Amino acid sequence: SSIRSVFATPPWVVLCAGGAPTRGMDTYSARANTIFCTFCTVLGTTAVLSHLSTFLPMDQFDVRTSGNVQLNMVHDLIPNSHLNSDQSFLSFHLNHNLSQEFHWNMNQLFLYLVVTYNDTASNMRNEVTVYDKIIRSPEAARFKQRNLMNEYPLRDQFRELRDQKVRLHVRYRTMPIVGLMHEKEVAAVDFQMPDQYFRDGTQENREQAMKKEKRKAKEKGLEDWQMR
Repeated sequence: SSIRSVFATPPWVVLCAGGAPTRGMDTYSARANTIFCTFCTVLGTTAVLSHLSTFLPMDQFDVRTSGNVQLNMVHDLIPNSHLNSDQSFLSFHLNHNLSQEFHWNMNQLFLYLVVTYNDTASNMRNEVTVYDKIIRSPEAARFKQRNLMNEYPLRDQFRELRDQKVRLHVRYRTMPIVGLMHEKEVAAVDFQMPDQYFRDGTQENREQAMKKEKRKAKEKGLEDWQMR
C-alpha cells in the first residue's frame, strides 16, 4: 500500500524533510523566479561595486589628460538663404592624449569641438558643435592630425557671425559601463571671424569629392562610408 501511495502522489507535491507534503514549492516557474532574482541581485551588486571602485585612492585613477587645438584657417563665411543664417567652414589642427581615462569601468569617450561666442544682439550665449567622434580604446585616445575640417557647419541663426570673437573648445564626456558621466575640457583657442562674407572654394571641392565618392560607391553597390 505504501508503494501505491508514492506513485499516486501528484508530481507537484514535494515531500519535505519531515514527511509533510508541500504543494507548489518546486515548480518550474518557482525555480525560474528564484534563478532570475538571484541573477538580478548579483548583477546589481557587481555593477554598484564596479562603479564605487573607480573612486578608490589609487595612482591609476589620478588621470592626466592633455590636448591642443589650433585654428588653421577660416575657409568661408557665407549667408545661408535657405536657413536665413550665417554659415562658415574652418580647418584646425588637433591632438590629444586621453588614454589614462580608460580603466575596467570605462566604456568609451565622446569627444567634440564646440565654438562659443557671447554678447550678440539676439543671444546672450551661443554654442555650436562643429566636430565630434567616439573613442573606444586607449590607442584611439592618442590622436594627432592636421588640417581637419569641421563636420558640421558653424551657423548663426540671426546672421550675427561676422566679426565675432569666438573660442574653439575641445571637450569630451566620459561614458562608463556603470556610473555617472562627466564632461571635461582639455584645450581651447580664441580667434576672430572675418568681417565680410567670402568663399575660397575649399568647401565646394570637398562637396564635389564627396559626391564622386558616393557615385563610385553606388556603382560598386556599397555605401559611401565603406569606400573611406
